[in-house]
Amino acid sequence: MSSTVGVVRRQQRDWAIARGIAVDSDGYTLTLDDNLFVPLSEATLTEFARGDGDELGLGGSRGKMRALHSSSALACNVFEYWRGRDGSPLAAALDLPSEIVGVEFEGKFPTGLPGNPPNLDVVLPLADGSRCAIESKFLEAYGARRATGFKPKYFPSGRGLWASLGYLHSQELASRLQSGAVAFRWLHAEQLLKHILGLAASGRRWELVYLWYEAPGAAGSEHASEADEFAVVTAADGIAFRSTSYQALFSALRRRAEADEEYLRYLGERYFGE
Repeated sequence: MSSTVGVVRRQQRDWAIARGIAVDSDGYTLTLDDNLFVPLSEATLTEFARGDGDELGLGGSRGKMRALHSSSALACNVFEYWRGRDGSPLAAALDLPSEIVGVEFEGKFPTGLPGNPPNLDVVLPLADGSRCAIESKFLEAYGARRATGFKPKYFPSGRGLWASLGYLHSQELASRLQSGAVAFRWLHAEQLLKHILGLAASGRRWELVYLWYEAPGAAGSEHASEADEFAVVTAADGIAFRSTSYQALFSALRRRAEADEEYLRYLGERYFGE
């Protein structure tokens, strides 16, 4: 475990202990509701059950979402609250062009390639018919180095998959990632490039938002720089992509007078040191 991850995991454990929430030796709460601001709706439970990450647990096993350090728990604690509510404060905080008309988790956007597409953590359908698709990261970005590159199916013979969509700069980045000429330490650029393929095949207007937790120390600032580098590439292709931190989103929500104080207090005390 990196020192960055260790610091935040200890903060999460301290938060739970201070509130009398029982946690096992691995940092998992004894029940799922103990790890959430509001219980998951039936719709959300169904969406996660259809996902590929075993977040809820199967056959009585301990689901990943019960971990204090769970990325899916963070996403649910921020976004589940808005299901069925007026999402105007959230839309303003995310600088969205239209009203939010729904909240969905574990979105699937097939690329046309065989196999399962990577799940998008949160999808916000908008009143103008477009979608805001969110790839969410908590501590997994700061963990052990992942295998880099793509499966061979992403590089068929002939014109590249991204180039066929007119995304020439993204194609070049994908090729350089595949060859090892480029490598990111914190950013999972391959995953974002796969999401772009799936969203482009959806037939609807979309924006991809990379929403990440800014860890303390150099890792957080380096992660931000890598996300900015990726945004330069996508901007050159005219792709609707942007990166923002959970800290920035929380600050923007706090500036909205309509935002619920109990909700903001929970997020602030748990994740943002308030």
